[in-house]
Amino acid sequence: MEYREIEAQTLDEAKIKIRKEFGDRARIIKVVDSSKKGFLGIGKKQKVKVLISISEVDLLKKYKENLGIKNPNRKNEIENINTDITNQNGSINNLLEKLNNIENELKFINNKAVDDMHSNLAQIKQILKENEFFDDFIDKIIENVKENLPYSKIEERLEVHKFIYGYIKDKLKIKDSFEKGDGSKKILILVGPTGVGKTTTIAKIAANAIREKLKAELITIDGYRIGAKYQLEKYAEYMKTPMAGIEDNLELQKQIDLSESDLILIDTIGRSAKDEMNLVKMKQLLKLNRYKPEFILTLSASTKPKEVKSIFKSFEIFDYNSVIITKIDESETIGAILNTAIEKDCSIRYLTNGQRVPNDIEKATKYNIMDKIKGLDIEVYLNC
Repeated sequence: MEYREIEAQTLDEAKIKIRKEFGDRARIIKVVDSSKKGFLGIGKKQKVKVLISISEVDLLKKYKENLGIKNPNRKNEIENINTDITNQNGSINNLLEKLNNIENELKFINNKAVDDMHSNLAQIKQILKENEFFDDFIDKIIENVKENLPYSKIEERLEVHKFIYGYIKDKLKIKDSFEKGDGSKKILILVGPTGVGKTTTIAKIAANAIREKLKAELITIDGYRIGAKYQLEKYAEYMKTPMAGIEDNLELQKQIDLSESDLILIDTIGRSAKDEMNLVKMKQLLKLNRYKPEFILTLSASTKPKEVKSIFKSFEIFDYNSVIITKIDESETIGAILNTAIEKDCSIRYLTNGQRVPNDIEKATKYNIMDKIKGLDIEVYLNC
């Protein structure tokens, strides 16, 4: 590969000059504005420098054309090559296979060259690692950068940051909190490990529902944890909303049948992701014959990355399709949760960031989630 630097007053003029001197196969690698201001800033002289690359074969061919040198035997050479290929059994397939191998080798070389030449990819990998995204997800993003960003843009740090921001934002799914609906009862059941803040989160959701003129009702099946029922009763008393403690499936079915509320929120027993038997029993208790409750996985932002995937998998028994991320204020990173939610095709529903009811909760948006990813250039947020 040969490199040349072309100077012209404008980029369009440079392109015409490149096409004339080196042909259509020349590739622009970099464009630099080298304009100079005149005396006291008056009379600016516009100029650009363009760095191009061209293969040695194409360069030699263009030189010959410019010098008027022709190859009169070219037609015969092509005919001889075609004859040789035709006369060899399987030669076309062999040739295609070789070309494919060469293409794969070139891709490998190009990818390696980008890794070796640009610190921008190494930097973005480090940023994603610090946000606790998983290695396989990071590798997939980097491959997308290489495949979709031109070489010249990979050299620009901001362009790489913008690509990463857009890639993750597009992968995220958001779900609206709840709607008044068609008169049918909306039943939300929060499930998740012990200590993630399900009870407080239910109180926050109920309080905000009441603000939106919805009738809300609280139910808990957590009769084992000392103070759990008492805590929810206090919230219900403060909000002047119905509240019940349930111990079996028949009682739960009856309570929902008799309810006149628009929104019924059910607090469940916190279970370890490894506690499979009790998770099955809880699923049986929560089975409703005439209703379609929506299960929501509730997960603390402070959950260790190595435990996140295990929790997502263990609670799949509840067929949840959305996630609430709690205790945002207690952790600087939520990459592992976002990573797994994207892989599982789950929506993010709420973010909570404190104990105050009803204040420390916000409906998830792509922008307030992306704001939690630390290290992306601030200019990205202004331009996306």
